[in-house]
Amino acid sequence: MTAQTELDNTATAVDRALGRLTPQRVREGTGRDWAEWLGVLDAAGARDWDHRGIVDFLEREHPDVPGWWQQSLAVAYERARGKRVTGRTAGALHVGAQRSVATSSAHLWKVLVSRPDLWLGDGAAVVFEPGEHYHVPPGELWARVTGEIVVVKPGDRLRMSWQPEDWPTPATLQIALTPTAPGRTRLNASLENLPDVQTRDVLRARMHDAMERVALAAEQ
Repeated sequence: MTAQTELDNTATAVDRALGRLTPQRVREGTGRDWAEWLGVLDAAGARDWDHRGIVDFLEREHPDVPGWWQQSLAVAYERARGKRVTGRTAGALHVGAQRSVATSSAHLWKVLVSRPDLWLGDGAAVVFEPGEHYHVPPGELWARVTGEIVVVKPGDRLRMSWQPEDWPTPATLQIALTPTAPGRTRLNASLENLPDVQTRDVLRARMHDAMERVALAAEQ
């Protein structure tokens, strides 16, 4: 193998580290090119940090970058620098988010089912009845998401499948509402059976952001 071939293979591996993202999306979502982020993180010493250390640096030094983009950049950087294996799985992977909301469970439920775009994505078309199928148009992370409503208990819980087009099997999305005090409700969301640890890391920040949007809408 020639030196030029080795360089070309390295560059390809670094670009492939973005996974489902693209260099254009990175630039639009963060204000910097992918190559610039590699340089910023290398200069900061990120080759020697774990995932949490990279995210902490981005939160501290680049607070203008949205939370799930910070997670995405950290995962992609780890892949590019050989700190994690692309596609590695770890059994029944899941991610969750929780938020205390200053409203009743009945009102919070109404917001969840009337505004699925807040937590599923723009353009989500859903009929919340068991057996109904739904879809979410292409977004920033996935081309298209489909699923089926499994359990609907008004004011209490939802369970549904959730599958981006390029996932081999669907995940299970569950949302539960628990009254904790007069006028307050705990909102819990979990996504189970994720395809790999990289997806889990990206979704962690995205789920927290989604729960925050729901809470803000319910508290208005």
